[in-house]
Amino acid sequence: SARLVLKTVNAIESNSYTSLPQNDSGSIKHAPKIFKETCEIIWSQSSEAVRNFIRGLSPHPAAWTSIHGKLFKIYLADIVTHEHPDDMRPGEYVTDNETFLHFRTNDGFIAVLELQPEGKKRLKVEDYFRGNKL
Repeated sequence: SARLVLKTVNAIESNSYTSLPQNDSGSIKHAPKIFKETCEIIWSQSSEAVRNFIRGLSPHPAAWTSIHGKLFKIYLADIVTHEHPDDMRPGEYVTDNETFLHFRTNDGFIAVLELQPEGKKRLKVEDYFRGNKL
């Protein structure tokens, strides 16, 4: 916040700070390369894990899933509190083809809010359903 910036600037001006050396001993780890295969959503995980996976890969390279053999990138999703049938398996979805698309996870449901069909532009789910059905 602004207060922290002011406090830091004042400490530098008055020479009342303690510097800490950076650790250059090779303990720095680089993130592994991300491949398309590692971006596929694993619906059998918890709802929170799936939501965080989608958030972590958005906007690029984007998490994805397959629906009826077509690839969909998922950019925005949230955990659903609505009640749906309990007999659904992770990865199965429920939709009204107008306003919502909910996927089953191992402990609940995820609402897909923004997606991108293969070869198309990124859309809100409601906009996608204006011209398409699943």
